Amino acid sequence: MKTVSRIAALAVAAALVVAPASALAVKGGQGKAQGKVKSCAKTLTRGYQVTGTLVSWTEDSVTLTVTSANRHARNSGELAGETYTVATTDVLKLGNDGAAVPSVGDRVKVKGRIAVTKKRCADEGASLEDRYLAPDVTRVTISDREPEATAPETTESETTEPETT
Repeated sequence: MKTVSRIAALAVAAALVVAPASALAVKGGQGKAQGKVKSCAKTLTRGYQVTGTLVSWTEDSVTLTVTSANRHARNSGELAGETYTVATTDVLKLGNDGAAVPSVGDRVKVKGRIAVTKKRCADEGASLEDRYLAPDVTRVTISDREPEATAPETTESETTEPETT
């Protein structure tokens, strides 16, 4: 009887040792074994910002001359030339009070998010522009251009020399 119980105890112990080892051997298991599959499952999104001066606008789109853009906007390939046209359905904000009428030369800011595929998750030979998807524009703001700085007027008391005694 003692021999049978010892054999049974050894069989149970062996089963407990073998079961976790087989679970770890499965591809996509725990920890670093998941590797590229898990880390490439999500697409990253990054901020997208373009600033420029207004060329033309309609209720559906705004065309601007780009004066500055963040890294993700430049790398996306969306800014192919000096001008950039963006659809503005439900994202257009006119001035501070919302009632301003835009004119050519006004300041335009385009903000949004852009999806980016990680370099190691992209297809082999994919360029930097290929890794960026289309931007999701969340806001287009058109505000009056900066007023030109004028020299402040000098008063008579500032131009006269102080009296010395």
